[in-house]
Amino acid sequence: MSTAEEQFPPLDLRLTEENPEDLYEYAPCGYCSCLPDGTLVKINQTLLGWLGYAREELVARRCFQDLLTIGGRLHYEIHCVPLLMLQGQVRELSYQLRLQSGGTLPVLMNATMLYDAHAQPLVVRITLFDITERRLYEQELLRAKAEAEDQREQLGRANEQLTSKNEQLIRINAELDNFVYTASHDLKQPASNMLGLFEELKRTATFNDPEAAGMVNMFDNSLRQMLSTIEELTEVVQLQRQLEQVPVEAIELLPFTEEIIRGLEQPLYEPSADFILDFAAVPTLRLSRPGLHSVLYNLLSNAVKYAHPSRRPRVEVRTTLVEGTPVLSVRDNGRGIDLQRHGQELFQLFRRFHPEVVGSGMGLYLVNRLVNQAGGYLEVDSVVGEGTTFRIYFPS
Repeated sequence: MSTAEEQFPPLDLRLTEENPEDLYEYAPCGYCSCLPDGTLVKINQTLLGWLGYAREELVARRCFQDLLTIGGRLHYEIHCVPLLMLQGQVRELSYQLRLQSGGTLPVLMNATMLYDAHAQPLVVRITLFDITERRLYEQELLRAKAEAEDQREQLGRANEQLTSKNEQLIRINAELDNFVYTASHDLKQPASNMLGLFEELKRTATFNDPEAAGMVNMFDNSLRQMLSTIEELTEVVQLQRQLEQVPVEAIELLPFTEEIIRGLEQPLYEPSADFILDFAAVPTLRLSRPGLHSVLYNLLSNAVKYAHPSRRPRVEVRTTLVEGTPVLSVRDNGRGIDLQRHGQELFQLFRRFHPEVVGSGMGLYLVNRLVNQAGGYLEVDSVVGEGTTFRIYFPS
């Protein structure tokens, strides 16, 4: 005996003793036979059970087409019977059986025509499969498809609305930029004239009031602050327009950042700061040079400007890769920002969180705008009295 034969148990011969009549009567599908005109001559118990009829109620008394709905009967007589006569068989035609209870049962029909010795049609053998679950599944698919199409239409309408809103916002932003640029440009000359006239007034006029000196100083500071704000507004719009025309390039961060730091070494910043630079993870970034310069300059100058008065400023500038995304971080040990109180307005225009330090409140607004324009986004961690960390996620 071979190894393959040893793997299987001996065949139980009782399994071969099935009654052919039982196989026909209780098959998992419906069987029936009818004459060419449709008169039923044989029907199995499975089909009788589906229909709810006794055998004597159907055999030799009813036609097969009587078991179908009106639409199904028309289709059977007009379409199915001619096909049977022409090609001798039909496959997978869908019908609804009419049950004695008044309900219907969806079935899939296969039929074969048998002929006598003279090639005349003798009998039609029909096999029927219950497709109730299949029909329910198809209906569920159709329902899901309809819902998906409805959701797609809703999404399409929402996208159209978002596109319209986006175009509207772009237009409004462009109009605001034009307004800011025009207004700041038109105000700059009068403000400069006022400052010049006031300088001449201080040089030539005599004030006898003992409080005049303080008032003159306050007025002078206000004029200079106004002129500085106007110039910075003009710079914001000009830089925005320049970046739209400047191509991106691969920028080596170490020499680029060192050059910015050298520009910060002014007597204004005391004591001088310690800078720690680490760009090993991402040595270069592909960005527009003016945009990156403005972002780094504002973050580094703020790190030094808002240094804690009791310790030497320490600024760490690093790059890392987070799930393939380049991240540039600037961390300081300065005064910190109360994010619970000011987090929502951190990047808004003219917002200042340390009034004791001179500033215009435009630096972080400009940084956020430039980062968004480059396709990135900002994250901020800060603890009051300990320092602040800005992390810029750039598109990879």
